[in-house]
Amino acid sequence: MNNNVADIKPWFRDDIARTLASIYFANTSGQQSAVGEADYRKGFAAALSSVALAVGVNPTSFLSPEDVQLLKVR
Repeated sequence: MNNNVADIKPWFRDDIARTLASIYFANTSGQQSAVGEADYRKGFAAALSSVALAVGVNPTSFLSPEDVQLLKVR
């Protein structure tokens, strides 16, 4: 594998924020109420939030208030 500076594709915080929001929307738009949904949503939101925080994006900029609350519940 040849590493070349010309091969570097820069990502910007806004690009990543839009990508995370798109993934989040795709996941939440098709969900229906089911047993274990809250646990799944909490895990999904936590995973996206981890990536967001790693690149300096505030997760509350794309998570619903309900999912932010799920992450706060212990």
